[in-house]
Order: sequence, then structure tokens, then C-alpha cells
Amino acid sequence: MSSENHIHVLSRGVILDTGHILLCKTLDLPINFYFLPGGHIEHGESAEASVLRELQEEAGLVCTVKRFLGCLEHSFEPGHNSICHNHEYNLIFELAAEGVNALTPIPQCEEHIALTWAPLSSLNEIDFRPEPFKTILPEWLRSPHNGDFRSVMRCR
Repeated sequence: MSSENHIHVLSRGVILDTGHILLCKTLDLPINFYFLPGGHIEHGESAEASVLRELQEEAGLVCTVKRFLGCLEHSFEPGHNSICHNHEYNLIFELAAEGVNALTPIPQCEEHIALTWAPLSSLNEIDFRPEPFKTILPEWLRSPHNGDFRSVMRCR
């Protein structure tokens, strides 16, 4: 099966402190970009358990889920496909992390990513992916409602 036919389901976390958001930065690709920490949901694992496990693996962080923010369905543009897939569902949770703040460097536990704090207001100025998050995340964080679903897919 080609990578164009793979659909991935990911659980990602939003950790905020003093107007900053914790982001991952790729270190092993020809073009480095930023994305939310988290990753693939394993078979039999809940989305909440997945995001907590991923933050522990990526940064050694012990987190709790504050709330579910929403889900973004996203498909990469032709010619910009990832190595493993080009269609994904991102389940996004706001998290609280013990003993973490924007002044504290986050340990790098995986060689292919670095974790860094960025001003939440700077998302439009950096290569933050998937790109729809640049506007959707601030909307979700301002909203008292949970569980929004967004899709960049067009009905055929």
C-alpha cells in the first residue's frame, strides 16, 4: 500500500505557561518545522492515555488532561507528503504538566525532536504544522466549549 492510502490517528497535547506554548521541533528532516507534542495512538489505547504516554516518552513529563479541545482532520498537499502518511486525525488535549514552566528547559528524550517554548502569539510567524492549527488552536483555547471538529477536506 502506498503512503497516500495511510490514515493516522494522533493524540497531541497543548501545554501553556505565561502566554507560551510547548512545541516540538524536528531535527532529522531536510526542512525543520514545529508541531504539537504527542503522537500515534496505539491499538487498544485511549487518546488520553496516548497523549500522556507520548509526553512522558518525548520529554519525561508527567501530565494530566485538563480538557479535550477538538479534532482536526488534515491532508497534506500533493508533493508535501510525510514519509508514512498524508492524511491524519489530530485529537488535541489541553494538559497540565507538573513542575514545568516557560522558563524551564525541557529535556530532549528523543533524538529526532527538541522541545521548546514559543509565544502562543508567534504561531503565524513560524513553520507550525499542520498549518490550520495556527488559527484553530487560539480559537479552541479561548472557547469554554470542548470537542470541536474541523476538517480541511472538501466534500466530493
